Amino acid sequence: MSIEPGSQIHQHVTAVAGTAYGVIGADLHVFGDGTPLYLLEEHRPSAVPDRAWLRELPSRMLNAGAGVVAFTGRNHERDELHAWREAGPRLAVRWLHAPGGQGKTRLADHIAAQAAADGWKVVVAVPHVGTPQ
Repeated sequence: MSIEPGSQIHQHVTAVAGTAYGVIGADLHVFGDGTPLYLLEEHRPSAVPDRAWLRELPSRMLNAGAGVVAFTGRNHERDELHAWREAGPRLAVRWLHAPGGQGKTRLADHIAAQAAADGWKVVVAVPHVGTPQ
């Protein structure tokens, strides 16, 4: 998804019960006490970790970001997410939820990489520096 040259860009700021939400470029600003809680950043594929570093502590290979093995399976979920991406509003968010260790991060990274390869702008919400976690 891209913005056409000369197109109008609008910014909407909404305030509800003392919390304001505003989008500037691709950054989502949520203000409660004057501090943004999350910012949107461009999704970047994880760098492939050094194999020697992984072998020092084999449990590092379990981290989804390590991508030690190629992503496989989950065809139903992949098809469903692809159909969702291609239909409906052009700006949307999809929430993936499940207990830890079910593969949400790997699935999201895989779908994000596919979307980026197809020309979509893919962003992730990250805690803002100084935000309690």
